[in-house]
This record gives sequence, C-alpha cells and structure tokens, in this order.
Amino acid sequence: MIKTFSKVLGLLMAALFVFAGCEDKTVVTENKAQIIQEEAVVEKGKIETHAAKKEETKKMPSIKYDLSEVVQDNSKISSNGKYGLIIFSSASCEYSNKLKGEILENEKLKTRLSDDFSTFSLSVDSNKMHSLDHQGEMSQVDTKTLTDIYGIQATPTLIFMDKETKSIFVVPGYMDPKQFEATLDFVESKRWEGVNRQTGDIYKELKQFYIKEGIIKEG
Repeated sequence: MIKTFSKVLGLLMAALFVFAGCEDKTVVTENKAQIIQEEAVVEKGKIETHAAKKEETKKMPSIKYDLSEVVQDNSKISSNGKYGLIIFSSASCEYSNKLKGEILENEKLKTRLSDDFSTFSLSVDSNKMHSLDHQGEMSQVDTKTLTDIYGIQATPTLIFMDKETKSIFVVPGYMDPKQFEATLDFVESKRWEGVNRQTGDIYKELKQFYIKEGIIKEG
C-alpha cells in the first residue's frame, strides 16, 4: 500500500526524470483515514527525487511566499469540477520556496493554477484539519495523515488529481515553469485516461508527452 512509497520510489522511472527536492524527515506515520487508498497514489513508477542535504537547506533564508491568490482554502480539499493539484511544501525547503516564487512570477502559470485547476497548498510544517472530498464522500483528515496517505517523503511534492479528486500521478520534487506548464497540459490532454495508475505506465505516457513538447530528449 501507500507505506511502500519510499521503497518503490524511482524503481521504474529512475532513468527518466530527476527532480530536486528537500528530504522530509518530519513526516509522522499515523493511522490512515478511511479513504480508498489504492486510488490515492500509484505505487510503482515514481519519478526519482534527489533530495537536498539537510545542512544545505538550513543555510537558505526562510522566505514565506503568499499563494493565497492562486490556491484555494485548504480546509476543504475538493476538485470542484476541475482538475486538481495539491502542493506539499515546507518553509525551510529551498526548492519549495523556489517553486512558489516562480509560480508568483509567472502570470500564465499563476492564472492556470487559479482559474483552470483547483489548487491547494499544504505545509508539512504544521498540522491542520481538512475535509477531503473523495468521489463525493467527505473525510476529516489532518495534514500529517495526508502526508502518510500520499507517501510524502520530500518537498515539494505535487499530487495531480482528476475531477473526482483521485490522484492521477505524483511528482516528488521541484519543476521549472516550462515543465510545470507542460505537466498541466498533459493533465488537460487526457492522455492518462485509461492508463493504469497503479503501475508506471502513466509515467511512460508523461515521458512521451515531455519528449513531444521538447521538455526532455528521447533516449
């Protein structure tokens, strides 16, 4: 199940993508909420993350970026009839701060995330209560339980969701604006529909989409 995340991270896709991120050593494993977890995240084919060293992260200035004009109130996490995105971040993580800063600087990306997607930002530094909409059923969960459900091992981690608030795929790590936009395009292209989310097949589709869009080279 979800707790196997760290063991399978990158096994199938290690040669495909490398994202930078900060290792999260603060995540506490708690009892999982009673949610259909096999649909929460895929278990195989994760995109590899190369975590930053803890010492390096501490040297970075702590910058608080306000994403309130982009994200929705995270007290209720629901797709609201749109594709969804949850960004797990940490104020002490340089890559989380870099991602947030670039979102705010990129008007196109900012508009897409605020208008076309139901976007939520959750901090692993605090523990809040959330109402999570899963296929029309509401569950009360706290932030730390959500980090367990989604297997958060690094920040930032991005959970891309369908219009029923079910995870399509997970990206653990920082993406530059160009790749971020291409990933949003992939979600809206619906190329993932019909692809098994429990295997690495969806990441193979994402890779081919990246190649098509010139984000990465074939091979």
